[in-house]
Amino acid sequence: MLIADSVTVNGRHDQLVPPTSLQVMPGEVHLVVADPQISRTALALALSGRMKPTTGAVSWGHADSLKTLRQHTALLDSPEVNEPESHMKVRDLIVEDLALIPGPIWRKPRPKKWMEQHGFSDVATQWADAIDPVRRLELLLLLAAENPKIQSLVLDSPDRHDMHDEMWLGLLLDFAESHREFAVVAIVANVPYDWDGPVSHLGSSWQEPLEISPPETGLLDTALLIDEAPEQEEPAAEEFVQEELDLDLPEPASEAKDN
Repeated sequence: MLIADSVTVNGRHDQLVPPTSLQVMPGEVHLVVADPQISRTALALALSGRMKPTTGAVSWGHADSLKTLRQHTALLDSPEVNEPESHMKVRDLIVEDLALIPGPIWRKPRPKKWMEQHGFSDVATQWADAIDPVRRLELLLLLAAENPKIQSLVLDSPDRHDMHDEMWLGLLLDFAESHREFAVVAIVANVPYDWDGPVSHLGSSWQEPLEISPPETGLLDTALLIDEAPEQEEPAAEEFVQEELDLDLPEPASEAKDN
């Protein structure tokens, strides 16, 4: 479980992240609404262990060390931090990310075989930032999943790209609900219209529930509905529709003795 307890991040002149608390369970996608972009990035860095919070703490499970948090959490596509650089081709991005997986070289996937297995051979020579944004996001998620220690995924502003909300949300749900049961955090500018999963806001505490505005109904109309309407079963909540994607996630490997 990823836990943030009253996390704050101060910038050079202003506070970028006011006290924010949240928890994300394995197998769950949790959206955090934050604005502006610099605050989204600061929170993403703190939640992934790449930046020490000014106050508060972020932990993975029962371990509260930044080292443990970094080992188990991947930061994806953070603007001006680790988003794919414009001069990198897809094959270069794959080679670089696979090389960074901890462990002996003989245990790491071969880039060419990896591209063939996951269906990226056709875009290998294209610029990484120019391919279809859905495939680009899937590529980044699959590369992060190659590290067997990764259990949590933190995405910085996945909604900034030119793709429908159901596409990037569908990808995140597929990874959360896979056999690896990733705890997924997406820091976004707005909540997608059809999303009914967990949501936190910048500056939210444990006690703050998500406010839902009641329908605009007059008192007289309400009374008539109570007196005259027959009892009916409540309609099932509208389910979030996602496109099923065939993800071939690697099984977590046992840790080498030198790790």
